[in-house]
Amino acid sequence: MKTILFHGQAGSGKDTQVEKLLEKFPVERIATGAMFRTMSSEGDPDAVKAMSKVDNGIWPTPEETYALVGKWFSRFDNSKDWVLVSVARYAEQIPFLDEALKPFDREVDLVIHFVLSEEVALERLAGRKICAKCQATYHPKFKPEKVEGVCDSCGSEIAVRVDDMPEKIKERFAQYAKTITPYLDEYKSRGILVEIDASGSIENIHQEVVKALDLK
Repeated sequence: MKTILFHGQAGSGKDTQVEKLLEKFPVERIATGAMFRTMSSEGDPDAVKAMSKVDNGIWPTPEETYALVGKWFSRFDNSKDWVLVSVARYAEQIPFLDEALKPFDREVDLVIHFVLSEEVALERLAGRKICAKCQATYHPKFKPEKVEGVCDSCGSEIAVRVDDMPEKIKERFAQYAKTITPYLDEYKSRGILVEIDASGSIENIHQEVVKALDLK
């Protein structure tokens, strides 16, 4: 089974592209954002601590993140392809991810990096909403929900994320810019990095993703 890592600037459409894959292919979506929110709501003390950082636009340390990742991975079907959404966000996390995958007899097979300018990313993030239950994302301009405030997929309430507030977005952009080069260099050295222009339409980007993943 394939293990694919999606990464890119906040607002680059990673979650939307996973949603498109889920419509057509039997893949598992695995995201640390959902991990922190879910396990924090369940009362896991490590997740509560990490979530407090996420809400303030700060990425938890590798140790804080990977204290949870193994338990989170065990919740997913190991017989399916896995799509990891920014599970490793910077170079220092990559060895931790490699180790976390070993008990499941997996390694990262491909890294898809969605390339987008800060200007376009900021426009997309303004007003973005997310479903706390199924992680579906919406936007008043690019992908509005059918009924305001209600998730099309599961009927749960959707809302703007705390870390999508303007001041938090700027902090996320700054962290991304500071960490992205060594991150990409590592996966480029492994020969598994594919970069996709994320400025186009959702459908055109989806076609590029399916082509890169060789899904049928």
